Amino acid sequence: MQFFRNYIIFFSFFLFGGIVARAQEFSLGLKGGGNYSVNKLSAQIDGSAGNFSTDSRIGYQGGAFAQLEFGNFFVRPEIFYSHARGEFPFPENPSLYSIDKLSIPVLVGHDIYRPLRAFAGPAYQTFLKTRIENVNPQPVNQQNNWAFQLGILWELKKFQFDLRYDITFDSRENQRINIPGVMNNAYFDDGRLNQFMLSINFKIFDSANLWRRKRSCYF
Repeated sequence: MQFFRNYIIFFSFFLFGGIVARAQEFSLGLKGGGNYSVNKLSAQIDGSAGNFSTDSRIGYQGGAFAQLEFGNFFVRPEIFYSHARGEFPFPENPSLYSIDKLSIPVLVGHDIYRPLRAFAGPAYQTFLKTRIENVNPQPVNQQNNWAFQLGILWELKKFQFDLRYDITFDSRENQRINIPGVMNNAYFDDGRLNQFMLSINFKIFDSANLWRRKRSCYF
């Protein structure tokens, strides 16, 4: 198993190196912004009509990206941390629900009408922490680690404005929780917080600008 894992890692680096070598332009940068959860999670007493669903809340994210240009197409691997939130409106003590995760999407995009571009792709996610206030025991991190992202990108010199929708596939596993003063022996559906994400990206390296600067030294 260890040999197989090492082989996959080596093959991935080899493939990525080949893509970089064929790219016409290459850029690296940082990104940061906010997110807004849009789907409902629920907690309910087993066999009862009692049911509470989350209200949406604003979270945040930040990380880094690379972008490889192939004419009107581009490939964009990223790595970023995100903190997503919702709130259960319990009568006595409303409780925030939060997810901290690390996402590694690989996105493929195409020009719509440059500088406006569209993209989509899968994302591997590692869940670092899940928490509901005033709950014991806390939900555990589930093993379903895949999501899908799609969105649009507006480019303005070194800056980019990125709006996307993150669809995180849930594990479909219920977990038993206790909420003091509200409900005991309840079930939490452990759905994921799908999000709209808005980011501002800044290119710290851009091969196209570097090439233009080199040409200006001679002409």
